Amino acid sequence: MMASTTANNNPLDYPLRLCESVAFILHGILGLCEPFTGCLRSTFQDNGAMPTWFWPLAGSVLICVAIINFRGNDVVILMNQAYIAAFHMGGVLYHNSLGHHPASGVGPGMFVFLAFAVACMRAPIWMAFGGLMVCYVFAVGLAKVLVKPKAASDAGRSDESARLLRVD
Repeated sequence: MMASTTANNNPLDYPLRLCESVAFILHGILGLCEPFTGCLRSTFQDNGAMPTWFWPLAGSVLICVAIINFRGNDVVILMNQAYIAAFHMGGVLYHNSLGHHPASGVGPGMFVFLAFAVACMRAPIWMAFGGLMVCYVFAVGLAKVLVKPKAASDAGRSDESARLLRVD
């Protein structure tokens, strides 16, 4: 049974959550700055596949997640890990639907693994795995709604940048 406050003595729990939070603060800042810089859309060559409002909203939420990740309550931390898993599964699906190389899913996929590991330290493995499956279903649904891939020619991209996308 889960305790209401952290009684987790696993020495990896805090360092894993710290790694997540440092990355989320950095990515959150990128998301907040995206409307002004365009750095994420140009790096990912998404050609407008994601709504413009998504990036600053995701950045804001990631910064909140980074802070909440240090709350002492197991339920709050588990809910946070569920969001982390769903968000980053969505990242894997985003790269896949844009036709990026399969290895591009390794980055967000790593955070899915970290979230699952932290969840396993705080809940029975069957509960963590069941939560992971629920998060996957949620991520698939959101990816279908939010990610609308466009051809490079539809977004005014040059033929050169269109060739950078995976063609297999």
